[in-house]
Amino acid sequence: MTMLFNERIAQRFAAAAQHYDEQAIAQRQSAAYLLAEMNCAGTVLDVGCGTGWLTQQIAQQANVEQVFALDIAPDMLFSPYLHNDKILKIQADASCLPIQNHSIDMVVSNFALQWLTEPSVFVGHLQRILRQGGQFALALPVHGTLCEVEQAWRAVDNKPHINAFYTAEYWINLLQLQGFTIVKQQQQAFFQYYDSTKELLKSLKTIGANELQQTRRQGLMTRQQFATLAQAMELYRHEQGLPLRYQVLHVWGYNYA
Repeated sequence: MTMLFNERIAQRFAAAAQHYDEQAIAQRQSAAYLLAEMNCAGTVLDVGCGTGWLTQQIAQQANVEQVFALDIAPDMLFSPYLHNDKILKIQADASCLPIQNHSIDMVVSNFALQWLTEPSVFVGHLQRILRQGGQFALALPVHGTLCEVEQAWRAVDNKPHINAFYTAEYWINLLQLQGFTIVKQQQQAFFQYYDSTKELLKSLKTIGANELQQTRRQGLMTRQQFATLAQAMELYRHEQGLPLRYQVLHVWGYNYA
């Protein structure tokens, strides 16, 4: 199942590449927040780089020698953000990092690791590839992400429409069990607002975030189902519009194991 899901993720984000940045507002805000607390130097790996805005920002820092931009979706790697002599592009899965042992000074990932079906495998790779004293900076959507949309779907049926997100505690425990030293952690919500449920769902599709770990059932949403969903979403309307919530754990640490 993991392989099939990873293939679907690659296809979904490849299809989303052209218009991804138009809708990835929360992702950009999270990347900027992550960057502000980072001291990048040496060789850096950006896992799940997407269109590479954060990768570009890292490559522009004076003490950075090389940046590996890694993404599972090949189309993402054609982004103009990644046109930099310091950047080496790699198409690969975060669950199987093709990186030499103890060769990386810093690992960065923003809004990518929530797709992992086995996070412990990635954390093992993280410990393997980081040099002694190497840093990591991760932005991880956690439990609470898309919660308003998930609740609204329950008015339609009891089938899964939103992926289950790991808790912040799960990620922290996983990192600590691997022997990492966590120096800072911060959890906050990022919101995007939409005038209608149709626009909100379109945004989720555009950024590829509507892929499910379970095999998606066949068939389009009926008019009645959409009407029920839209009515349920209205219960969460703010002055700014209908909310799309991303609950994000930012965590910074070192490999002293």
